[in-house]
This record gives sequence, structure tokens and C-alpha cells, in this order.
Amino acid sequence: MDSKEKLFQEHFVIPVQRAGKYTILLALVCLFLPGLYLYFFHGLIPPLDATMRSLIAVWAFMAVMGVIEPIVYYPILGLGGTYMSFLVGNVLNLRVPVSATVQQVVGAKEGTPEAEIASTLGIAGSLLASEIVMIVGVAAFLPFLSQLQGSGTAMAVALEQVLPALFGALGGIFLLRTPKLGIVPLGLGFIIAFINSDLSYSIVIPPMVILSIIAARIMYKRKWVKGEGMM
Repeated sequence: MDSKEKLFQEHFVIPVQRAGKYTILLALVCLFLPGLYLYFFHGLIPPLDATMRSLIAVWAFMAVMGVIEPIVYYPILGLGGTYMSFLVGNVLNLRVPVSATVQQVVGAKEGTPEAEIASTLGIAGSLLASEIVMIVGVAAFLPFLSQLQGSGTAMAVALEQVLPALFGALGGIFLLRTPKLGIVPLGLGFIIAFINSDLSYSIVIPPMVILSIIAARIMYKRKWVKGEGMM
């Protein structure tokens, strides 16, 4: 381990891991506080059968995404970015684009210490910016909220295109580097959309990720793509 890597481990990786673990544990404890407050101060407790049905429904979804998402997004978010992103949310539609954009702007290669630090700073800035924008947005649009709600409004239709637009923008950034890596994920996407376009992201994303990784590995081994163009 050279001096640069040692310095990075001692002054970034270890402190971030320590702070991240304690922060996540604190957040887990805080999640139970509203329920405990309602139980101890107001005597409110949901029926056991309803609680178990709700937990099973949530766990059935999160058991897959809770494992897949950190693995999928870690190469882009980095260590610090992963802790912050999964603590506050909006991972795919905000934190991932911010991280990818920041790394591209500073010219840092994915997986390097420079990319880790750039991603962490960018995501931290996005947290502050999103809070400010949210406060200002709520104050500004609250009088017009009733006009923006509803499935047939122009705003609702526009918001439905946000996630596909982000997917396309991020895909464009990385596919321009190595177009061959897009053959399998784009092909699978078209096939799945042709068969059933109403499938949930939680069902579509995991197999596409796994097959895309396998295909990228095969392409790399056969020297169809170079390592510099891959994440």
C-alpha cells in the first residue's frame, strides 16, 4: 500500500465507515420512536395480524431491493455517498445522477480516491440543496397544490417522465464511453417492455443488473471492451 492509499484509508475510509455505521444505527432507532410514543403515551397499538401482513408485504419487496440496490449503486456513489444516499433516500432519481455528474466534471475515474471524495462532497451538497429547494418549493407552490394534483394534470404527466429521463441521461453518459456495454441491458429492456411494460422496477432491475454484469465480464475477458471504459 503506497502512502497515498494509506492516507486515504486512514483519513477518509475508516472515519466514514465509523460515522456511517453509527449514523445508520441511530436512524434505525429513530424509526421506532413514533410507534413507541403512540404506544406508551396514547396506548395505541395496531392489531398483530395487520402488523404481520404489512411487514410481510414490505419485507417481500425490500428483501430483494435492500440487497441489490447497494451493490448496484455503490460503484457510482462510493462509500460516503452510499451511507448518505440510503439514509436520506432519493437514491436513483437524485443521488446517483449527482454523483455521476460530479465525477465526470472533475474528471475522476470511478473507484479511485478522487472519485470517492468528489462523490461524497457532491452528494453532501445535494442534501443541503434539496432541503433548501424543498422548503422554498413547498412555500411557493402550497397555494397552487390543488391545481397540481390529480392524474390528468400537466404536472402529473410531466412527473411520470422524470425517472425514465434520468435513466436515459445516466445511460447516455456511460454508454458513450463504451457502447458495447449497452447491448445486453438495452436489448433486455426492449424485450421486457415488449412482453410486459407494466412490470415493477423491483422485478425488472435485479435480473437485468445480474445479466448485464455477466455480459460485461464476458466482454472484458474476451477483450471486446477495455477496462478503462468500464466502471
